[in-house]
Amino acid sequence: MDRPDSHQIQAAVHRAVGEPTSIENLTISSAGPGEVRVAVSACAICHSDLMYVDGGWATDFPLVLGHEVSGCVVEIGENVSNVTVGTPVVVSLIRTCGQCRPCLKGQDVACEGEIPLDVKSPLKDKDGLAVSQGLNTSGFAEQVLVHHSQVVEIPEEMPLSVASLLGCGVLTGVGATRNTAEVGEGDIVVVIGCGGVGIGAIQGARLAGAEIILAVDPEDHKHGAAMDMGATHTANPKTDDVVEALNEATGGRLADHVFVATSSVTALSEAIELVSTMGALVLVGMPADGATFTIDPGLLAAQNQRILGSKMGTARLSIDVPALIDDYLTGELSLDSMISSTHPLEDIDKAFEEVRTGQVLRTLIVFNDASPGGNP
Repeated sequence: MDRPDSHQIQAAVHRAVGEPTSIENLTISSAGPGEVRVAVSACAICHSDLMYVDGGWATDFPLVLGHEVSGCVVEIGENVSNVTVGTPVVVSLIRTCGQCRPCLKGQDVACEGEIPLDVKSPLKDKDGLAVSQGLNTSGFAEQVLVHHSQVVEIPEEMPLSVASLLGCGVLTGVGATRNTAEVGEGDIVVVIGCGGVGIGAIQGARLAGAEIILAVDPEDHKHGAAMDMGATHTANPKTDDVVEALNEATGGRLADHVFVATSSVTALSEAIELVSTMGALVLVGMPADGATFTIDPGLLAAQNQRILGSKMGTARLSIDVPALIDDYLTGELSLDSMISSTHPLEDIDKAFEEVRTGQVLRTLIVFNDASPGGNP
């Protein structure tokens, strides 16, 4: 099926692993049935984007990445009722058909249905060749075209810049504590990796009433941010014995929940040592394709421990994003201080390097006026 008429946009295109980003003029399709076209205000950079750029995960090139998006709706297709033109929104990679078995069970991140955008990208280059829609979104562009299930309205009083963080990083981190692990009052929590996702998990643990939150990261400059966001203790795995640090913080107890919010396989291998009897190891960060680690299954069974995967915080956008917005507007969730830097689209490689070297919590690519009511 041919797509509707198209529109000219600028986007950051990746054509091969390791090559510099190319800022190109592309065409993006108009909104078809069930689709929403959004003018992007801000798109945060996630480590998942770098996994494709740096070759950790296989993908089809050329493609446009970026999946933590905020902006304003400029067009809706038929059968779209959750937003209207002009609505400020968060855009996420979570795309749901609403009809398959996982969707009917409320397991949105496991949707098995097929949506037209899964089959044919809405993006083409100047030669008319298809450009892949990276992570269902392609947010490093002036506009995105997504399924209506991927957008959630945000209130006018919420800045579009900080709203972009709800598209993945904070959604994933807080969701891992609330939805996947169900952290409770008085629990002991360890968060390994204090980037945007890890900081989200720290805040989620704080909001859940965890008693001890040990933040672990090899970059000392992130420890202060972790404490500001709710960590009670910190440790540097390069210089500290993390098990000893946890024992000192807890009086000899291990953790009820250990969240690994990094792609480091070394971190995975060592994290199980921090988990208590009846505790859970929660895998939030996603290592490169083919990565493995070893666990003694006998000890796992004997101590009644669990290993949980947490894709996108097991989130349901229509439920979790409004809850996070409420937390932000009431001052319970810190987002503004998570933004370390902002860059225009043409400086995206500089922004990537900031993320790659661990200099930032979150850095944004911004377009036009990243505030409510601004020119989209």
